[in-house]
Amino acid sequence: MKIVFVGDVHGKTDQYQKKLRQKYKGQRTFQLGDMGFGFPGTPGLHKDIMESGDHKWIRGNHDDPDACRSKIGYAGDYGYWPDDRLFFLGGAYSIDKMWRVPGRSWWAGEELSYTELQAAIDLYKEVKPKYVATHEAPSDAGKYMLMQLMVGFRADKLECSMSRTAEALQVMFDFYRPQEWVFGHYHADKSFDWNGTKFTCVNELSCYTISDEPFLAPLSNAGKTVDGITYVIPEGTSIRIIDNE
Repeated sequence: MKIVFVGDVHGKTDQYQKKLRQKYKGQRTFQLGDMGFGFPGTPGLHKDIMESGDHKWIRGNHDDPDACRSKIGYAGDYGYWPDDRLFFLGGAYSIDKMWRVPGRSWWAGEELSYTELQAAIDLYKEVKPKYVATHEAPSDAGKYMLMQLMVGFRADKLECSMSRTAEALQVMFDFYRPQEWVFGHYHADKSFDWNGTKFTCVNELSCYTISDEPFLAPLSNAGKTVDGITYVIPEGTSIRIIDNE
């Protein structure tokens, strides 16, 4: 399994697709929400890139849910890929919704309903995934990142950790701790180990690769950044690649 996770796009879909063409053609990618669909002026997705099925994405809080469901490459509101042991869930809470225009820059369905979240929790408990990809983070993980690791950075984002989405993700994490959890939403590149799971926040248009395949890179590169890629050796022989370009 090898998947490149892409951070928030925020309407910069042309830049996103340029990255797919130039760097990730023939590879699998998974975008973590906030494409920007529903906002006036967001360019559409190109069929010649997306129809291969290699590039999937979920929605964030800055997406029109109905618009997303009609777009090519949309993975769904939540789900599980058994071959990859990957669970995913979209949606989040907007802390700035009071300054946004309903139906134009904010959507009441930005978060899954309590009923939908409960169904997602039930699925998560059933499958016990190895990897998780979401727009939001579990509530306690988000708090830990903001209050312990990134003090003074986006303190306003703490409100997100009290959303029903973050709390539902926390219920999942408390039940079963996956090997890795990747998320967007917080506009930063940050990896940290917390309660037995490796969490990675991916910034706007940044990329983070998870692979359990052998990766032919010199061991001398371990822990170093070479050509914009940071090489990290985890357990076993797999290599995780963080692409900050």
